[in-house]
Amino acid sequence: MSIKIRMRGKSKGGVAEVKALIKHKMESGARMNKKTGKPYPAEFINNVEVLVNGTKAIESQWSGAVSANPYMGVMVKANKGDEVTLNLTDNTGAKGTETIKLK
Repeated sequence: MSIKIRMRGKSKGGVAEVKALIKHKMESGARMNKKTGKPYPAEFINNVEVLVNGTKAIESQWSGAVSANPYMGVMVKANKGDEVTLNLTDNTGAKGTETIKLK
């Protein structure tokens, strides 16, 4: 399964605001299925990387505490025309990546 990402970004004065909407269920593994009494398996994004022109600008670790279909916004040093890439990995090994050119 791949993680779907919608992303946009705009640079002003050497600083870019990058926004991303991530489609992922972010299941913590603590919620129980009422019919079977068994927990839903954990499935959450645990590694997030933001790269500017191939150089890592931000790296963060997430957990099951993040809501489903998370919205993410970050500020990075970048200029108009630079490429910003968002790489995601979840605890099951699913990956997602999206690259945009800043306006």
